Amino acid sequence: MGIHSEVQKISQSYGIKASIINPYSTITIEELLNKWEKVKMLVPQRDGALQEEMARQHAHERLRRQFAAQANLIGPWIQARMEEIGRCSLEIGGTLEDQMTQLKQFEHVIVAYKPNIDKLEGDHQLIQESLVFDNKHTNYTMEHIRVGWELLLTTIARTINEIETQILTRDAKGISQQQMNEFRSSFNHFDRKKNGAMETDDFRACLISMGYDLGEVEFARIMLLVDPNATGIVSFQSFIDFMTRETADTDTAEQVVASFRILATDKPYILVEELRRELPPEQAEYCIMRMPPYKVPGAPPGALDYTAFSTALYGESDL
Repeated sequence: MGIHSEVQKISQSYGIKASIINPYSTITIEELLNKWEKVKMLVPQRDGALQEEMARQHAHERLRRQFAAQANLIGPWIQARMEEIGRCSLEIGGTLEDQMTQLKQFEHVIVAYKPNIDKLEGDHQLIQESLVFDNKHTNYTMEHIRVGWELLLTTIARTINEIETQILTRDAKGISQQQMNEFRSSFNHFDRKKNGAMETDDFRACLISMGYDLGEVEFARIMLLVDPNATGIVSFQSFIDFMTRETADTDTAEQVVASFRILATDKPYILVEELRRELPPEQAEYCIMRMPPYKVPGAPPGALDYTAFSTALYGESDL
């Protein structure tokens, strides 16, 4: 455009009337001028758009930092409360009432913390509405916090319920606090994962340590009592129920029936060959001599009634 202006000046000064044609380009000066005017109009518009985008990015960053500041406090807080509840439920010292008091205090603190979760939910809603999907300032997401919070509420409620049940069991069966502490000490020792439940092998080791002479049949009978749903774990409440059951005189016939039911593969009767196969010779012959026939239509020849035998053996009826 500068060259074009110089040519025009020279033409005017010498009175030359000429049509300036450039054989090397099809673009006229008028087109260049029009495009330049458009560029001058677009630059402020683009600058305004960039300023708006920068402001939007700053707002998003504020939202990220605001959410992260809270999440980075709430996540560890939830984890710390979970650990406190776990330690309280495994404590040996003190009474069950002491544990209940402490758990109730934990529950009060947890309920009072709920507004912090609600505020974080509000910040998360703002982030979602702003279409912000990343946050380099925290490893916690709202989903992580929600799951942790629900787990915390469930854990405190379940633990309180377990302690209440243990108190009822203790009072109903006359268990002393010293016995409860001994049960808890044994349970904690063999709870290898320290998650409030013994796995099958842990439970077997615990029973052996207490002097149980465990064959496969006897252990299977015990597992039916402590883990009827076959989950593969034994809770402390199931452990207490088993220990109090084993030390009581009641339920003995029921235990014997459960053992025979395993030998009979869940049939309501047992056959002579099954007794001889599963029991030592003397025990097998003793049972065969004293078990009455199983008198139910459709029973195979030689079927024996182990339920009647067990109840009679412990004085609940006469053969």
